[in-house]
Amino acid sequence: MMQPADEPHDREDVTDRLRRRIAGEAARGVATGSDARRAVFRAARRITGEWVPADQLPDTAEVQGEVHRRLDATGSLAHLTGDRFDALAAVAAVLATVRRNPARHPEGDALEHSLQVFDRVRSERPFDEELLTAALIHDVGLAIDRRDPVAAALEAVDELVTPRTCWLLASLPAATAYVEGRLGYRARKRLEAHADFLDVLLLAECDRRSREKDYPAPTLDEAIKTLRTLEAEAGEAGADGSVP
Repeated sequence: MMQPADEPHDREDVTDRLRRRIAGEAARGVATGSDARRAVFRAARRITGEWVPADQLPDTAEVQGEVHRRLDATGSLAHLTGDRFDALAAVAAVLATVRRNPARHPEGDALEHSLQVFDRVRSERPFDEELLTAALIHDVGLAIDRRDPVAAALEAVDELVTPRTCWLLASLPAATAYVEGRLGYRARKRLEAHADFLDVLLLAECDRRSREKDYPAPTLDEAIKTLRTLEAEAGEAGADGSVP
């Protein structure tokens, strides 16, 4: 015997399952650099092949929850992606879930802040892929362990970046203290003696300035494309013996 009273409940179960599937697929999109809302629409089309009513789509909070659920032990989504740059995009994408104090960070989430830093560094050092990479991922530790974000960031990206990029990330707090006049004498001298002193100082200054609301920052996709292009150009230059 049919029980019509159960039909709404059954429909609700189907809708919930669809929302979870779309949220899961959207999390993979976030891992490759898409923002959450765009990833939801793409995931819905991919899964259903048709238009899905807005009330059946997961919201940004649901997608972010799925992103966090899929983080690996280092706080990365790299296991969901392909090459090194996909992995870097996955690491950086998690910053969209990190909210900062709006009084000190009117620019929004940590990803928006990092993209502003990336853009400002790019205006000064457009061909320095290692420095630009550091600019993009300098805050990833905040999404993993706020008690020790630098160590968490270095662990998460250790196999994805060069030793120079690791040094820039590790030295950024000291460079920030240097810019603000808080760094001790010996630490100042050690920092000043390093070959990349001026570059980490630039990173610290761009980090300090990148708190602008409605700043026209590039998207994460655009930033990753810039890094890919720089690596490809460096590879071509190395192959023909020229200097970029």
